[in-house]
Amino acid sequence: MDILTSLLADAGLQEALLGVFGIFLTIIINRAAGAFQAATGIAIEREAREALHSAIKSGIEAALARGPEAGLEEIKAHAIFHAQQSVPDAIEQLVPGDGVLDRLALRYYREAMERFGVQVPA
Repeated sequence: MDILTSLLADAGLQEALLGVFGIFLTIIINRAAGAFQAATGIAIEREAREALHSAIKSGIEAALARGPEAGLEEIKAHAIFHAQQSVPDAIEQLVPGDGVLDRLALRYYREAMERFGVQVPA
């Protein structure tokens, strides 16, 4: 026991232990910060995706309320324009590729038309 006490009383050993402890804490803090960033980044992306889908849906609903006889292309264009005006930050963050907004608009157009009992051909 006297050996352990004398080792811990050594100033050089205390500095070395503090250095190792500091490195250990730095690693833990960096890992925790990385996990936090990953978790919040995923949450932000999910919110942007939900906002985009909601904007496309409301754009489809608004276009159909103005007149479902307008035609698929005009309704899709209206929904995409509505999304671009409503949630430009979400679109900028998600960077949807070519045709993604068209496919989303088509999906929600089909869902809306099915509620009216109208089948849209694929």
